[in-house]
Amino acid sequence: MTEQPFDLAKLLTPMGTHEFFASFWERQHLHLQRGRPRYYEPLITSADLESIISQSDARYPAIRLAKGGHYLAPEVYTRNIKQGDESFLGVPDVRRISDEYRLGATVALPALHRTWPALGLLCESLQAQFDHPAHANVYITPGHAAGFTPHYDTHEVFVLQIAGKKRWSIYAPVIELPHRSQVFTPQTYAGQAPIAELELEAGDLLYLPRGFLHSTTTSASYSAHVTIGITVYTRADLLMEFLQTAVGDRAQRKALPPGFASTEALKEPLKRELIDAFERLRGAADFDQLISSFTERVRSARAPRPTSFKADTIAITLDSSFSPPAPGTYAFVNDEGKTHLDFAGVRYQVMAPVALAIRAMCARPTFRGQDLKGHLDADGRLSLIRHLHDIGFLTRVA
Repeated sequence: MTEQPFDLAKLLTPMGTHEFFASFWERQHLHLQRGRPRYYEPLITSADLESIISQSDARYPAIRLAKGGHYLAPEVYTRNIKQGDESFLGVPDVRRISDEYRLGATVALPALHRTWPALGLLCESLQAQFDHPAHANVYITPGHAAGFTPHYDTHEVFVLQIAGKKRWSIYAPVIELPHRSQVFTPQTYAGQAPIAELELEAGDLLYLPRGFLHSTTTSASYSAHVTIGITVYTRADLLMEFLQTAVGDRAQRKALPPGFASTEALKEPLKRELIDAFERLRGAADFDQLISSFTERVRSARAPRPTSFKADTIAITLDSSFSPPAPGTYAFVNDEGKTHLDFAGVRYQVMAPVALAIRAMCARPTFRGQDLKGHLDADGRLSLIRHLHDIGFLTRVA
């Protein structure tokens, strides 16, 4: 029987997703105890992590060490290797990493979803369901060591205990649902008592809404866990999108009056102008279009699935066949009279003839450069196709 791929439902088993969103999402922490230490083996194992650290070329910052609540300087555990005229920077020194680990340092593998396919597929699945970006970090802590000091995250956190055990102390938030711009500062922690203390064992899951302070320690057992982070878009982001429309209003582009920061009498008329401007912008705004533009940009920001390198290939010519990306994974945006292409989190400004050529490509399931003779000259079409292929926008069809 084929095993169910890891997605949100499998992460939350035996709890259903409806119960999770109704009772826990953005509200309170959740600790699922399974008593199944091998539950996450299809995703990644402790042996996999040892191999990644020992044998791969995961250079800094893909591998980091943390101790005492902060990250160590990369010079402590990496080295630069000179090979002829080339220098390889930030190469992990496994002996130094092992020494620091035995002294209580935590080994972190940030954004491992980029290079570990099972974690990449899980994050892709979560992003498709949430419409919020997902990432996967891994943390390995030796026994009898402290992890990070009390802090909160500005993203939603799912902790997947892969191996060993780790004790968690959870504290009430000092800022409820902080925006990603409201990062933690030590001054916000006043030494309050925890609202929950628990120990994660292999196979368990912990969900923490953003803003909940937490700290960790290990007992005699080491700990290895994956943190899945969901970096949410908020209503504040949508509101800031609306406020950006102010730059299209000539009146709002006028300079504030001379002395506005030091003359008390100017503050009251400025307040009235601000209120009037907000009402005028609200009356003129096309909120349907604003929401559509925002959501299209969110979809187009999703990273494309990694592709494989193949040595046996033929150079791109105007006779080569390509397929465009799926609808909803890119967007054309008009901004102050200029056309932009949003794709994979990057915005490209394109001239009108180039935009027309790209739209013509996207109107067909497959195409060749020769099929677009009405758009650009031959050299222009070939250069555009090669560029769009390089950024992952176009896929070569055999």
